[in-house]
Amino acid sequence: MSLINQVLQNVEARQGVAAVDGWAGQVKPVLSYQGDATAAWGHKLLGGLLLLALIGGLLLNWPSLVARFHPASVDHLAVTPTPSAAVASAAVEARPVVTDTPAWAPPQLTKALFSAWQKPATAAMPAAVAPTGTSKPVLPKVASQPQVEGEFTIATANPVVSAIEPPMSAGNATKPARMQDEEAGSQGVVNKQMRPEQEVNVQIQRAVDQEQKGRLNEALMILRQAMTTAPQSEDARQLLAAYLFEARQEPEAVAVLQAGIKQFPGQIGLSRSLAKWQLAHAQPDAVLQTLKPVANQLQQDAESQWMLAMAYQQSGQHAAALPHFERAILLRPGHAQWIVAYAISLQAAGQPAQALQQLQQAYNLPLSDRLSEFVGQRIRQLGGTAVVRSE
Repeated sequence: MSLINQVLQNVEARQGVAAVDGWAGQVKPVLSYQGDATAAWGHKLLGGLLLLALIGGLLLNWPSLVARFHPASVDHLAVTPTPSAAVASAAVEARPVVTDTPAWAPPQLTKALFSAWQKPATAAMPAAVAPTGTSKPVLPKVASQPQVEGEFTIATANPVVSAIEPPMSAGNATKPARMQDEEAGSQGVVNKQMRPEQEVNVQIQRAVDQEQKGRLNEALMILRQAMTTAPQSEDARQLLAAYLFEARQEPEAVAVLQAGIKQFPGQIGLSRSLAKWQLAHAQPDAVLQTLKPVANQLQQDAESQWMLAMAYQQSGQHAAALPHFERAILLRPGHAQWIVAYAISLQAAGQPAQALQQLQQAYNLPLSDRLSEFVGQRIRQLGGTAVVRSE
């Protein structure tokens, strides 16, 4: 049994070695075969890459090769700008390039070779063919540069002139107020230029304000300036004369009124003002000289008629004073002082009965104590009786 077992063990050992050797024999050819296949595929891939590189090189250098071996064909080829040049001069008008002598050109790279979205390149135009008349030249885009205030820019394609105006804030800072008011009108705000009479009215108001503040000298200065710019203003002249009388500058005030009467005889208010001052200063002849030239224009003015009557009375011309007294009392009835003055001229003119009648009428009007005493004495002198007035 032991021998049998030994034999069996030997057989099994040989079989195991043979199995190992057979497996190894099977594995080795397989491994060697796989190595040969990998090398073959590597050689094929390398060859394909070289072939592609050769084809790509031919494609890239095709224009240069054509220019080198066929120089005459360059005249019919349009130079295609590179992407960088196309970006820089995108707006520049494309025009065919013609060269008399063949020159080497760098490789022309187009997006059509590498990008599917690139539009197909158009066929090159021959140099002899002129562009169509309907096509418009494309103007080059020039980078905008800062413009100076007041600079004018003219576009060559479309003759439109545009001006850069200075800012309103900077302009208004140096402009006079009057110019700003005139420009505000074009912006929707209506600022009408004042007429001369309106400017005089403004100066008169300023003078009144100054006088009310106790600044009489400033008011006189304003009114004198108004007389220089607008001598025809009667209101300004009247106010100037009044302020001059108030400032005890009578000679200048009289000169101002007389100058206005001489230059503008139709302004009868100046004659009235001058006559009133002359009558108050006991100058009856001057009053008559002032009022007689405008007597017809003063027919309906009660005060002017009374001043004429008083001027005639003070100069001893009572008969000439009577019609002016009558006119004044008719225009302003019930004025006691005027009635008493009228009675005095009636008595002086030899009409005592009418004088007594006027005195008795005045005695029944409201009188001051002094005037009432005077009227009573006159009534008794004329043989009348002073009737006590009813309270």
